[in-house]
Amino acid sequence: TTHSETQATSAPTITKLDKSAVENKWKHKDPIIFVHGFSGLVGDNAPKGSNYWGGTKYKMIEELRHAGYNVFEASVSAFGSNWARAAELYAYIKGGIVDYGAAHAAKYGHQRYGKTYEGILPNWHSDQKIHLVGHSMGGQTIRLLEQLLRNGDLEEMAYQKEYGGTISELFQGNQDNRITSITTIATPHDGTVASDDLGNTEIIKRLLYEYNVFAGRTGQTIDYGLKHWGLEQREGETYAEYAKRASKSPLFTSQDTALYDLTREGAKKLNARTDLNPNIYYKTYTGSATCETIFGTQIAHPYMNIAHVLTGDLIGMTENPAWRENDGLVSVISSQHPEDEAFEFVDFTAPAVKGIWQVTPTLKGWDHTDFTGKDVLDWRRSGAELQNFYHRLVEDLVRKEEV
Repeated sequence: TTHSETQATSAPTITKLDKSAVENKWKHKDPIIFVHGFSGLVGDNAPKGSNYWGGTKYKMIEELRHAGYNVFEASVSAFGSNWARAAELYAYIKGGIVDYGAAHAAKYGHQRYGKTYEGILPNWHSDQKIHLVGHSMGGQTIRLLEQLLRNGDLEEMAYQKEYGGTISELFQGNQDNRITSITTIATPHDGTVASDDLGNTEIIKRLLYEYNVFAGRTGQTIDYGLKHWGLEQREGETYAEYAKRASKSPLFTSQDTALYDLTREGAKKLNARTDLNPNIYYKTYTGSATCETIFGTQIAHPYMNIAHVLTGDLIGMTENPAWRENDGLVSVISSQHPEDEAFEFVDFTAPAVKGIWQVTPTLKGWDHTDFTGKDVLDWRRSGAELQNFYHRLVEDLVRKEEV
């Protein structure tokens, strides 16, 4: 998606939760937090006039709030790992400085602390639950956040026990019952062939990270979420000095990155440390924008976002036929549910059940960015259709509070 494709008046950034407003204005009790995917930029950290959730077709956050839904668009790292994004999402919700963990920072060679968030729920506890909705990589991020809240992290706890110092509450666990539901949209739960065969290759990694070195120079307003790797020009440092230092960052060879987490190997590692919470409702939404050929491969539908045709065709030729049908970036089978976790296929009106992935019918003709209104050339996917999709989604979440 090009910058020009995402031009729209951005919705106002909401920072605090007004208790009286919740009681009098909103249709539901639990705030709904939308978490963007890889390369996503939202709110104050987006190019002027851009809109992640809805593009030019639909100002989702603004419209849903106007309709009485207490929704937020979280802003986390565009290119950081799921670990980094989960730590940032925790700080986005509770407020305060991002703590990536002392053990994690030492293991991967980056800074322990990140930026500071104001927080939308400073007193977040089990009496104030939330709904989490993730698009693309955002779905992986929210699953990891839930696991950390519930179980903490053994490496962080052991590190603090051995070396002393502080440890974030996030890594101590015992924070179950904070989340009512987890909903994923076009999420690569089992990774994506696109990252295996293209995104995580050396040439793409180098191009992306070298661009981020350039984007970290003094005077830049957009934060792509890699500053904890040293990709930020320091005061009194010339650009040449900064570029030389940043080019030696461990980031360039690290697996603690989004590009690795989106591979099938990276996703398998995430799946190994996460499981279903019996107290949470789970639902997935999936799109398909390829057609089967006479040879059994899949090729991009004529209306697929032009930016995804290459990857759509690439995935469509992958060795395992079950992985070929895709939305341009993610295989249908990967988006439906994590491998080896309980699931059931349901229609859009099925009663909610906790502790199992409820897999909704695949939306034919929807590519990866149709869910966020970014495919401006596809006139068949209208703003009204997107509005109907998200209204049905949030109405479903509100019903879960009543069960």
